[in-house]
Amino acid sequence: MCSRYLAALLFCGALMLGLVPAPLDGQTVSKQWVFFVDKGLTAERRAAAIADFRARLSPRALARRAKVGIDVNENDLPVAQEYVEAVRDAGAEIVTKSRWLNAVSILGDETTIEAIRGLPFVKEVRPVACATKPIPLPSEPPGDRPVGRGGRLDYGPSFCQLDQIGVTALHDEGFDGTGVLIAMLDTGFDTDHQCFRHLDVLGERDFINDDAETADEPGDPEGQDSHGTKTLSCVGAAYPGELYGGAYNASFALAKTEKIDEEIQAEEDYWVEAVEWADSLGADIVSSSLGYLDWYTYEDMDGNTAVTTIAADMAAARGIVVLNSMGNEGGGAWRYMIAPADGDSVISVGAVDCDGARVWFSSVGPTYDGRIKPDVMALGLEARVATSTDTASYGYSSGTSFSCPLTAGAVGLLLQGHPEWTPVDVIEALHATASQSTSPDTLMGWGIVSAYDAMYSEPLGIDGSEPVDVARLVWVVPNPSRAGARIGLNVRSPGRVTIRIYDAAGRVVRSLFDGSRLGGPVEVEWDGRDASGVPVASGVYFVEACSVGSSDATKVVVLR
Repeated sequence: MCSRYLAALLFCGALMLGLVPAPLDGQTVSKQWVFFVDKGLTAERRAAAIADFRARLSPRALARRAKVGIDVNENDLPVAQEYVEAVRDAGAEIVTKSRWLNAVSILGDETTIEAIRGLPFVKEVRPVACATKPIPLPSEPPGDRPVGRGGRLDYGPSFCQLDQIGVTALHDEGFDGTGVLIAMLDTGFDTDHQCFRHLDVLGERDFINDDAETADEPGDPEGQDSHGTKTLSCVGAAYPGELYGGAYNASFALAKTEKIDEEIQAEEDYWVEAVEWADSLGADIVSSSLGYLDWYTYEDMDGNTAVTTIAADMAAARGIVVLNSMGNEGGGAWRYMIAPADGDSVISVGAVDCDGARVWFSSVGPTYDGRIKPDVMALGLEARVATSTDTASYGYSSGTSFSCPLTAGAVGLLLQGHPEWTPVDVIEALHATASQSTSPDTLMGWGIVSAYDAMYSEPLGIDGSEPVDVARLVWVVPNPSRAGARIGLNVRSPGRVTIRIYDAAGRVVRSLFDGSRLGGPVEVEWDGRDASGVPVASGVYFVEACSVGSSDATKVVVLR
């Protein structure tokens, strides 16, 4: 550590004696971000710390980062503990820490904050923003609306919200979110509800109370987990005749980040901490029905200012598809989106009714720097949801809080079918196939999501038809597959040819062919079994074909 930093630490420690004093008379205690200039590491220590952090990341997280070509770097490392201690010794209470922002959030009075501003390793101090509150949610059921079955599932009253965005058609083809990890950021979650009995929860974290319980617990305000239970049901519910979510067979990470008291609103520091946690678990998607406005102006909605926006874009750079509600400000004085919906790598979602018309409260664009927002739209008026009144209760709620997770469910299906897609690929597919893709505007963006069209928005050989692109070396039909598949191969030059099946972890499941061929089209059969003759489990597998001078790979989705 530099000597001037050490001197500052010693000074603060001697002055404060390691204690956090009460605020001075008449001074207001506020919550602030404290940003640091660096991580306090020498080059040698930096390299060792990066190697150590990489070793502790989950295999899912490493694989997802590899997809976008980003390795662990200094941004991923923890904030310098000596800096944190100096801020604490200056009189602040540390609330959260952010690796990506290289910052801590604190509670402190005016004198303490001014002392912290003067520390040599502090870059900036600014207020922590509070979340906006949702509009009142109607409880009455909607009027005339399609209710009933798709081809495979009995959706009940949730049919409209899924059929409108092309999800029911993908369910009919066997897509259900298998193999995808979705992180939900909200007020809490009642996973005892009957529609969640199937739910695969890989992790839970309460960032408000610093524990692993995301349902209501002693000390929580009444109804704390209500909003999160509703949003989770839009993605993960599965109860015939009542409610299905878009990606009901996905895995989930649940983060409790918003306190619903009027006096203590949700604050962006919990949101940032939760996104970093989701990254460490290997989440593929983050769905957030929260947004931040206090302390910000419209000029700050430029994609580069709000701390949640910065964190969201950093998550997307690491391969996470981030979706956020546009906000319910469309009928008020503000009108515009709320952070982090302004991020250029964030899929911001507005609200329509069941007939496809924009709802009056849905926030609008553009961003301050002139980019079109929202990105896409989904149902946000009287969406069918699970409620936390009891473990078998359902109702209807309104807000972009619900159009966002509905879209997240659709994205879960896209990533099941296209595990190689990056966040940019997902955004481009949604933009190219939404209802007003050729004429986007700042009211509805590119329009209503069309998940089915997005899934097949390029020649991927997964529509069950014979391949038409003979330039490809390998293809698979049918795909998804339930009982086996035909693998087509274009051998371009005489020589040795190999065809192997791999699982998502990169392990060889079976070698289908290893021999010489003269050239031209070849077909082999795979019966959906591994090398031991055991049927493989449902999931995403990869077919790799190699011949002289060329190689190619494609995926096959197996459904049981």
